[in-house]
Amino acid sequence: MPGSEVYQVGPILVVDDEKFFRDLLGNILREHEYEVHEADSGEEALRVCSERGYKVVVLDLVLPDIIGTEVLARLRENDPDIAVIMVTAYASIESAIEALKAGAYDYIKKPIVREDLIHAVRRAIERQVLSVQNRQLNRQLEARIEEMKALSREKEEVFRILDEGLVIMEENGRIFDLNPKAVQLLGRDNAPLAGTLFSQTEFPLPDGFLEKVRQEDGQPVRCMVRFADGRGGSHEIELVGLALRRGTSSPRVLLGFRDLTGIRDLEKKREEFLAVVSHDLRSPLTSLKGFVEILVNGDYESEEKMREYLGILDSEADRMIALIEELLDLGHLESGRMALRIEPLSLSDLVSYAMRSMEGLAGRKGVSLDLVSEEGQFLVAADRGRILQVLINLLSNAIRFSPEGGTVRVALREKDGLMFVEVSDEGPGVPVEERELIFEKYHRGGAEFGEREKGSGLGLAIARRIIDLHGGRITLEDKDEGKGCRFVIQLAARKTGDTQ
Repeated sequence: MPGSEVYQVGPILVVDDEKFFRDLLGNILREHEYEVHEADSGEEALRVCSERGYKVVVLDLVLPDIIGTEVLARLRENDPDIAVIMVTAYASIESAIEALKAGAYDYIKKPIVREDLIHAVRRAIERQVLSVQNRQLNRQLEARIEEMKALSREKEEVFRILDEGLVIMEENGRIFDLNPKAVQLLGRDNAPLAGTLFSQTEFPLPDGFLEKVRQEDGQPVRCMVRFADGRGGSHEIELVGLALRRGTSSPRVLLGFRDLTGIRDLEKKREEFLAVVSHDLRSPLTSLKGFVEILVNGDYESEEKMREYLGILDSEADRMIALIEELLDLGHLESGRMALRIEPLSLSDLVSYAMRSMEGLAGRKGVSLDLVSEEGQFLVAADRGRILQVLINLLSNAIRFSPEGGTVRVALREKDGLMFVEVSDEGPGVPVEERELIFEKYHRGGAEFGEREKGSGLGLAIARRIIDLHGGRITLEDKDEGKGCRFVIQLAARKTGDTQ
């Protein structure tokens, strides 16, 4: 029906150098309620198409300035979706083929047959609209494919870096894929696991576990499993199974392995730590309360006894303050809120100051303090208060763990642009198996190592983190067991003239 086309795409451009044929083509199209614009040359056609963006063009093959096939090629360079109908009075198979090769949608000949023209235009409009829609769909599809690829890459990356073991297993029990954490947990002798049977991993799947996972049809199934990894390690594993449906195919099974061993160890250490802190706080509080009651009731024999009791109260208060400060320091260090005030310092002056501050404790314990130092300024860039905190911690530990009549030695030396402070005692020492653990928070040695079981277990952990913040290292060096400890602090030397 004239004018009822669903695929109307705006004005149609008629290009012909003969006015008679332009009017004829235009009138036929207008009778069917198409809007028609005209051009009388190839150059004009190219210009108005560039300006107006026509989507359907009826183009004469022979023009006075540019051959129609060249106009067609240039139009399609600017708009690959344009629909061009070629018209000529010199119809031949060769000219038709030439026009279609150049990208013409259709080809009609003069004299014009009304029905042929309208039919060609209608189909050209449909073709143009479908071409645009197809191109849009292709772009959308390409964008969707890129999104899916990106999503797949993201999922793959998560799969690889996830801190839980993941295994995808085929119905026949063969491993389809697994992430590095699963390889670390299940692998033996560096043998590849993908493509092998899961049973070859020797992981003890509970009886009936896989059957239950498949029966749950997409709902996770959990259980706890004890697993020896073949490298001497024992693990407490939370095992999660999930059936992965794939249409009508039998489901693959996703197995997740969450190693709770470290978490359980940390929970145990936290419980021990809370027990220690509550005990260490309760003891001085009980003492404080008892002596306060004595003083309030006046139950003391003399002025001298009262001063003695007040001294004990002061000492117990100091114990509580020290424990609370350790807890606060640990919180600041773990949250990254401990700010350092870096300034140029003489390490030898700091060591001397720390040793003088420990003379009272050393005297009460009957322990000698000895400083051995090379000549030099021993300049470092550091936070004075925090480095003193570390030195005093090491010295107080060394004094407490040294026997009466023993000696705590501090050595200062420089090598290869590094400053070293060594603090040695003559106490019971630290067993080989505890030499790294001793820097872990909440860790306290067993009672068989003398007084080392006392305290919150935070001092050395805090000391290591403070030294780490300074870009240095603190280590416990090998020393014959039972012959004391030697802690070594390493800091970068600050050259004379440095501005930082």
